[in-house]
Amino acid sequence: MSHRKPSASLAAAIAVIGLLGACSKGPSHAVDTEGVEKVNAYIACFNAVEQPIHEGFQQYTGWMQDPKAGPTGKEAHVRGPGMVLSHRVALCNEPMVAALAMTPADAALDPPARTYQQRFVDLYALIEQTDRYYTREDYLRDDHAGMRTQHGPLMQAYMAFFEASDALDAALETREDERRRAQLKEIEAAEGRSASYYQLRIVGDAKQLVALLTAETPDLAVARTQLAAFQALLKQAQDDKIGKGDAMWGHLERAADGLARDAGRRVDRLQENKPLTRSEQILMQGGGRIGNPQGSAEAVTDSYNDLVDASNQLSR
Repeated sequence: MSHRKPSASLAAAIAVIGLLGACSKGPSHAVDTEGVEKVNAYIACFNAVEQPIHEGFQQYTGWMQDPKAGPTGKEAHVRGPGMVLSHRVALCNEPMVAALAMTPADAALDPPARTYQQRFVDLYALIEQTDRYYTREDYLRDDHAGMRTQHGPLMQAYMAFFEASDALDAALETREDERRRAQLKEIEAAEGRSASYYQLRIVGDAKQLVALLTAETPDLAVARTQLAAFQALLKQAQDDKIGKGDAMWGHLERAADGLARDAGRRVDRLQENKPLTRSEQILMQGGGRIGNPQGSAEAVTDSYNDLVDASNQLSR
């Protein structure tokens, strides 16, 4: 039993923060200021806890022969789900409650954000309880009874959280796409296809490309078309001499080129139907960027995150 979200999901949410400020060097846009504080609070909570919750889930269920049935008490090695750093947890408490109370209400984002926050609070209470149980090795003194009784409620809470996570992620994606289209239209009308325009286009189009290439069943024909369009966009920016002589723009340009390269490798690997080797899987489990093989969804996501980082640096 596993719960695999698209690899680009977390990065896409990170990109929202960068895109909200991407046009700060250009004219003032009303669309940028409406509800930004509220939306950023939702994004901050999402980004803070998504990855550690998913990693903890994999850590907790990874040693079980059948996670759906739960632990038997006969396993050689057991692990709790692990705690999330307190400063990450804090971002989903008071700041989220305050954001949810902000007016005007947001009919599209408030309901999934409220559900997400509540389900995280409920889940994390069980995670803390379960992790302390395993850390103290209480199962050695209760004939493993606690392992069995805690498993069902914890797994139900995980599934409820993942459902809320998918809903909030989709709502944030929709909002980002709407905001991006409006920003691009206003920037182009005010200043033409400037550096701000290309910055927003590059990061936004990259997000769409990565989403295609990290889906569970990628559509190769669509991905090839999207990759060709992304490469054409980068060439057009270069031909227009955007950011010429600007070192920070150079960082973004190199990151975008790196993504185009890794996206191409991903397309090739998918076309060849080449699964990860056992050695590649072991390297990836070891963590670190060196562990992500060429053509993997993780390598594409890493390159996208580099692009987002470069964009955020350029916007400061």
